[in-house]
Amino acid sequence: MKIYRCKVCGYIHKGDEPPECPICQQTKCFEEIPENKINYEFFKDAWSRQVRWMNATKYQNEIELNPDEEVLKMLAESEAKSLLGGKQPYCPCRIQTGNEMADQKIVCPCYFYMGEVELMGHCHCSLYLDKNKKKNGK
Repeated sequence: MKIYRCKVCGYIHKGDEPPECPICQQTKCFEEIPENKINYEFFKDAWSRQVRWMNATKYQNEIELNPDEEVLKMLAESEAKSLLGGKQPYCPCRIQTGNEMADQKIVCPCYFYMGEVELMGHCHCSLYLDKNKKKNGK
């Protein structure tokens, strides 16, 4: 199994071959990433790409990556453990069912993040924030 990152939207995929990107629907957009490069900087770059892509395509610059480095490092550690353990980089806040089709909804960024950002001002794990809202309404 190899690790790939979409150069357009930052989506991370683990598999024998890269797919058409399920987020941005681009083909031939993946770059292979060696396992020794799976670290905090790798995830921060992927998440930053995801934010840029989300803002450019749908959210008109409303989303930002959490600026708290400690939160990001904790999430990156969880994602690295999952990815290097042979799994997709699942949202660290979600419980995996073991059903591959159902679990596709919880690959980061998970299916639920935008509803949470719109409702609460942040996704469940606080990776993505709404620039216009303060966390917990403060």
